[in-house]
Amino acid sequence: MDTTLKTATIFDVDGTLVESSSFDDELYVSAIRDVLGDVNLRKNWSTYRHVSATGILQQIMEENKIREVTRMHEVRARFGELVSKYLQDGGECLQIAGATDLLIRLRNENPGEVGLATGDWGHTAVMKLMHAGFDLKDLVLISADDSEERVTIMQKCLDTLGGSYRRIVYVGDAEWDVRATRELGWHFIGVGKRLKGKCEHWVEDFSQRETFMEMLYGRDK
Repeated sequence: MDTTLKTATIFDVDGTLVESSSFDDELYVSAIRDVLGDVNLRKNWSTYRHVSATGILQQIMEENKIREVTRMHEVRARFGELVSKYLQDGGECLQIAGATDLLIRLRNENPGEVGLATGDWGHTAVMKLMHAGFDLKDLVLISADDSEERVTIMQKCLDTLGGSYRRIVYVGDAEWDVRATRELGWHFIGVGKRLKGKCEHWVEDFSQRETFMEMLYGRDK
């Protein structure tokens, strides 16, 4: 492979690198209700304009006519407290099978070409990743602290990586990841049950490492 023709690989976090669905949404809703009270929430996150921790919260506040900006910071802080307590009390947040080994391989083979772009807030994303055993040293992480828009979060991650790439690949687990990747014109690899049969390139998890690598680099590797 011509090393001058680089591939940028950018991963989502929740549901892609860590299995957090069993607690994440519940704690997010709890944080919102602890701070904002009994506000009206939509049943499906995908119906919000921007599917990120900041984007959803902004729209919830808008639709419930809550204008105090400081409340957003309070919800963010409360969510951090709840996630931290959950993990400290022995709650599970496991890596998606093979994810830590895959990131080690990619970072060793392609230093500076791997990043994380998540719709979660940065502090809670870091908590979950570290709990699941990921080494985050010098790893680019762009989150909902940087923008409420998923496409902007992803683009900022690429910009932070820098360099020129022949191929940009986003790895995610949800249909909003597919839409954002399509909007940016990047390649996409789906992970997990939610996207099975819904995207061209898909793996159940990262234990299928060689299959994933073939998809990542394309046929001309």
